[in-house]
Amino acid sequence: MPKPASTIHIALDAPPGTGKEGEEARMSLSAVVRVGRHLFLGSDETASLERVTDLGGGRFGEHRTYPLSELLDLAGGEDGEVDIEGFAWDPPYLWVTGSHGRKRGKIKHDMADDEGARALAKIKVEKNRYLLARIPLEEDADGGGLVPRRSCADPRDPVRTITAARVKGRGTRSALLRALRRDEHVGPFMHLPGKDNGFDIEGLEVRDGRVYLGLRGPVLRGWAVVLELLPRDARREGRLRLAPVEEDGGRYRKHFLDLDGLGIRELAADGDDLLVLAGPTMGVRAPAAVFRWTDGLATERGRVVRGAELERIAELPHDVQGGADHPEGMCRFDVEGAEHCVLVMYDSAAPHRRDATGVLGDVFSLPRRGRLAGIAARFFAPSGDGETSEGA
Repeated sequence: MPKPASTIHIALDAPPGTGKEGEEARMSLSAVVRVGRHLFLGSDETASLERVTDLGGGRFGEHRTYPLSELLDLAGGEDGEVDIEGFAWDPPYLWVTGSHGRKRGKIKHDMADDEGARALAKIKVEKNRYLLARIPLEEDADGGGLVPRRSCADPRDPVRTITAARVKGRGTRSALLRALRRDEHVGPFMHLPGKDNGFDIEGLEVRDGRVYLGLRGPVLRGWAVVLELLPRDARREGRLRLAPVEEDGGRYRKHFLDLDGLGIRELAADGDDLLVLAGPTMGVRAPAAVFRWTDGLATERGRVVRGAELERIAELPHDVQGGADHPEGMCRFDVEGAEHCVLVMYDSAAPHRRDATGVLGDVFSLPRRGRLAGIAARFFAPSGDGETSEGA
C-alpha cells in the first residue's frame, strides 16, 4: 500500500444552528479544493459547501456550512441532493459540478429477494444533480475569511458586481445535456445510471473560464472522456450559456484518455498539465491511480491522449478494510519539505481515518514533470485528423 508524505486532520463537526450532521459530511466526501488558507469540501449526499480553515500543524477546522440554495436558484429545490462531484478555483469564482447522472436503486441487506429486485429496477432523476455553476468568493472578516456570495463586488474591479450563476436549463433539460444528447460517443449513455457506465461527471477543473469535465462514465472500450466547455453569461442574470468552443460552432470539445480502463474521479491543474485521479467506473474493487496529462490545459483541439502525453505517476489506497476508502477528491496541496503534492480525500473513509469530529486526508508527493518527458510528449503528440476521433 502506498504511503502518504503526511496526513491532515479536517474537523467537520456540524456547525451550531445548521441542523447538519457532521458524520454525514465526513462519510461522503467527494470533492475538495484549496483556496488560500481554506479548504472547500463537497459531499455527494448533501446540497451545501463545507469550508474549513488552516489552523496550523496539519489541522483544518472552524467548519462552516453554506447551503447552495442560498447562493443559486436550484432546479430541484433547496432540499434536493446535488451530488457534488467536483470543485475548481478560477478567481474570483469557485466552480462546482453535480454528477449529472441518474441513480439506480440498490439492494439493501435486509430486503427480501422480490423487494430487492424491485429496488434494483428503479431509476431516479434528481434535478439538482444537473448543476454546473460558479459562485463568487468574497473576503469577509466577520465570516472568518473567504465567504461564498450570491453577488458581491469584483475584487479586481470594485465598481463591478459579480454574481453566482449556473448553466441554464432544469434537470435533464440543462443546456449541457441538450448539447450532448445526440453526441455519437456519449449520447447513447445519457439514460443509463452513472454506476452502470452511464453518463456521470466526477472531475472538474477551470482555467480562465474554460471548463474541463472528467467523466467517470461512460468509458468507451477502455477510453475515458474529458469534455471542454466555455460557459459565458446568459441574458438572464444568474444563468450561463455554452459559447462555441469549436470553429464550426460546436459547444463542447472531447478528449479521449487511455487510463488503463479506468474512469475519471477528479481533475487538478499542475501548471499547464492536468492531474487525473482515476478509478473504476462501476461499483467494483479496482485500482485507483493518478495520471499526468502533459499540456492538457494548453491543447486547442480534441485529442486522443496516450503514450508519452499520459503518464501513470502514483498509486493510491483504495477499497481497504472491507471496501472502505474510495479516493474521490483531489487538489494541489504543497507542504513543507514536500512541495509538489496533492491532497486526496476519501468517500466512505476507513475507520482509521475518522474520529468523533473529523476525518484524515492523505498528502502524496508526486514526481515533477521532467524536461525529457515534456520533449517526448511534444515529439510524439499526434498530428493531423487521423489521430483524433471523428467529431472530437
